[in-house]
Amino acid sequence: MVMPRLREPPLPDQPLPVVRVCWDELFDFLRKLFKPKASKAWTAFGNLDAETATDYKKVFEAIVPDAFEGRLNEISLYSSRADTTLWVLVIVEEVQFSDKRIYQSLTLPYGGMSITTLQKIVVLAKTDGTATDIGATLTGELVYLGK
Repeated sequence: MVMPRLREPPLPDQPLPVVRVCWDELFDFLRKLFKPKASKAWTAFGNLDAETATDYKKVFEAIVPDAFEGRLNEISLYSSRADTTLWVLVIVEEVQFSDKRIYQSLTLPYGGMSITTLQKIVVLAKTDGTATDIGATLTGELVYLGK
Protein backbone atom coordinates (compact mmCIF):
# COMPACT_ATOMS: atom_id res chain seq x y z
CA MET A 1 0.00 0.00 0.00
CA VAL A 2 1.32 3.35 -0.97
CA MET A 3 0.85 6.17 1.45
CA PRO A 4 -0.38 9.34 0.01
CA ARG A 5 2.15 12.10 0.13
CA LEU A 6 1.30 14.94 2.45
CA ARG A 7 1.71 18.39 1.14
CA GLU A 8 2.88 21.15 3.36
CA PRO A 9 0.61 24.12 3.41
CA PRO A 10 1.99 27.01 1.42
CA LEU A 11 3.60 29.81 3.43
CA PRO A 12 1.84 33.11 3.28
CA ASP A 13 3.63 35.74 1.25
CA GLN A 14 5.29 37.80 3.91
CA PRO A 15 7.90 40.37 3.04
CA LEU A 16 11.21 39.99 4.82
CA PRO A 17 12.20 42.90 7.07
CA VAL A 18 14.93 45.03 5.60
CA VAL A 19 17.80 45.73 7.94
CA ARG A 20 20.02 48.55 6.87
CA VAL A 21 23.50 48.78 8.27
CA CYS A 22 25.63 51.67 7.25
CA TRP A 23 29.16 50.47 7.80
CA ASP A 24 30.63 53.96 7.60
CA GLU A 25 28.49 55.21 10.46
CA LEU A 26 29.20 52.10 12.53
CA PHE A 27 32.96 52.33 12.02
CA ASP A 28 32.91 56.08 12.73
CA PHE A 29 31.06 55.43 16.00
CA LEU A 30 33.53 52.72 17.04
CA ARG A 31 36.52 54.86 16.08
CA LYS A 32 35.24 57.74 18.25
CA LEU A 33 34.42 55.36 21.09
CA PHE A 34 37.89 53.87 21.32
CA LYS A 35 40.01 56.80 20.16
CA PRO A 36 41.61 58.65 23.06
CA LYS A 37 40.62 62.27 23.35
CA ALA A 38 43.17 64.97 22.64
CA SER A 39 45.07 65.93 25.76
CA LYS A 40 48.02 67.98 26.88
CA ALA A 41 50.17 68.24 29.97
CA TRP A 42 48.88 70.39 32.83
CA THR A 43 51.49 71.95 35.07
CA ALA A 44 51.54 74.83 37.49
CA PHE A 45 54.23 76.01 39.83
CA GLY A 46 55.03 78.92 42.04
CA ASN A 47 57.92 80.15 44.13
CA LEU A 48 58.15 82.61 46.99
CA ASP A 49 61.84 83.47 47.43
CA ALA A 50 63.05 84.48 50.92
CA GLU A 51 59.43 84.90 52.02
CA THR A 52 58.84 86.51 55.41
CA ALA A 53 55.06 87.06 55.23
CA THR A 54 53.13 86.08 58.33
CA ASP A 55 49.85 86.17 56.39
CA TYR A 56 48.97 83.59 53.76
CA LYS A 57 50.27 84.31 50.25
CA LYS A 58 49.30 82.48 47.10
CA VAL A 59 52.07 80.17 45.90
CA PHE A 60 50.09 79.23 42.78
CA GLU A 61 46.58 78.98 41.39
CA ALA A 62 45.74 76.55 38.58
CA ILE A 63 42.44 76.91 36.69
CA VAL A 64 41.12 74.28 34.27
CA PRO A 65 40.57 76.12 30.96
CA ASP A 66 37.20 76.25 29.23
CA ALA A 67 36.40 73.16 27.07
CA PHE A 68 38.85 70.99 29.06
CA GLU A 69 38.69 68.57 31.95
CA GLY A 70 41.63 68.43 34.33
CA ARG A 71 43.17 65.20 35.58
CA LEU A 72 45.18 65.94 38.70
CA ASN A 73 48.13 63.59 39.20
CA GLU A 74 50.03 65.17 42.08
CA ILE A 75 50.86 68.30 44.06
CA SER A 76 54.30 68.80 45.59
CA LEU A 77 55.16 71.22 48.42
CA TYR A 78 58.64 72.44 49.36
CA SER A 79 59.97 74.79 52.02
CA SER A 80 63.62 75.50 52.84
CA ARG A 81 62.58 75.96 56.48
CA ALA A 82 59.72 73.51 56.84
CA ASP A 83 59.42 74.05 60.59
CA THR A 84 58.49 77.74 60.01
CA THR A 85 56.00 77.25 57.15
CA LEU A 86 52.24 76.63 57.28
CA TRP A 87 50.26 75.49 54.23
CA VAL A 88 46.71 75.66 52.87
CA LEU A 89 45.49 73.53 49.93
CA VAL A 90 42.14 74.22 48.26
CA ILE A 91 40.83 71.96 45.49
CA VAL A 92 37.57 73.00 43.77
CA GLU A 93 36.53 75.33 46.61
CA GLU A 94 37.04 72.58 49.21
CA VAL A 95 39.79 73.10 51.75
CA GLN A 96 41.88 69.93 51.85
CA PHE A 97 43.96 71.17 54.77
CA SER A 98 44.70 74.44 56.52
CA ASP A 99 47.48 75.55 58.88
CA LYS A 100 49.41 72.35 58.18
CA ARG A 101 53.12 72.08 58.79
CA ILE A 102 55.22 69.59 56.88
CA TYR A 103 58.68 68.64 58.08
CA GLN A 104 60.13 67.75 54.70
CA SER A 105 59.19 68.06 51.06
CA LEU A 106 55.82 66.45 50.43
CA THR A 107 54.23 65.03 47.27
CA LEU A 108 50.52 64.31 47.41
CA PRO A 109 49.35 61.77 44.79
CA TYR A 110 45.84 62.18 43.37
CA GLY A 111 45.89 59.45 40.70
CA GLY A 112 44.19 61.39 37.90
CA MET A 113 41.43 62.98 39.99
CA SER A 114 38.93 64.70 37.67
CA ILE A 115 38.57 68.50 37.90
CA THR A 116 35.80 70.05 35.79
CA THR A 117 36.02 73.06 33.48
CA LEU A 118 36.83 76.43 35.09
CA GLN A 119 37.45 74.92 38.54
CA LYS A 120 40.67 75.78 40.35
CA ILE A 121 43.34 74.54 42.72
CA VAL A 122 45.06 76.99 45.06
CA VAL A 123 48.13 76.54 47.26
CA LEU A 124 48.85 79.15 49.96
CA ALA A 125 51.72 79.42 52.45
CA LYS A 126 52.94 81.64 55.27
CA THR A 127 55.95 81.74 57.56
CA ASP A 128 56.59 82.84 61.12
CA GLY A 129 58.63 85.78 59.77
CA THR A 130 61.81 83.83 59.08
CA ALA A 131 63.12 84.20 55.50
CA THR A 132 62.08 80.98 53.77
CA ASP A 133 62.16 79.74 50.18
CA ILE A 134 58.78 78.19 49.33
CA GLY A 135 57.74 76.28 46.23
CA ALA A 136 54.82 74.19 45.02
CA THR A 137 54.05 72.31 41.80
CA LEU A 138 51.08 70.62 40.21
CA THR A 139 51.24 67.95 37.51
CA GLY A 140 48.38 66.49 35.57
CA GLU A 141 46.68 66.37 32.20
CA LEU A 142 44.09 68.50 30.40
CA VAL A 143 41.65 66.49 28.25
CA TYR A 144 39.85 68.32 25.45
CA LEU A 145 36.07 67.90 25.74
CA GLY A 146 35.16 69.04 22.21
CA LYS A 147 34.35 66.74 19.34
